[in-house]
Amino acid sequence: MTDMDEWGSDPSVQIMRKVFKEMENAQHELLKRLDITSYDPRIRWWREQALAFFEKACGVSNRIGITMDEHTASLVYVHCLAKVMGAERVNIPAGILPEATSIEKIFKEVFS
Repeated sequence: MTDMDEWGSDPSVQIMRKVFKEMENAQHELLKRLDITSYDPRIRWWREQALAFFEKACGVSNRIGITMDEHTASLVYVHCLAKVMGAERVNIPAGILPEATSIEKIFKEVFS
């Protein structure tokens, strides 16, 4: 009996796997730059809060016509995560996040 990943051949699943991988990479890079270990107990709460903002951002992007590809999704997510961390008094130095001028409209609605 062969072990097949039936879901893996579905193009929409492949896209979502890429999206999640990019989001994980963005999170890892942010934590690394901030010198925060992946075992920090605060991360779970930060991620839950960032996910709530991210879900809202997905709705906003859909409404205003911004495609949420893997690059855009990771960019939005890491900015949401940084926003949550900053609200929890983690210093997020200027210039540490990737440039996000292309999606500022999303953040104006999500964080207002």
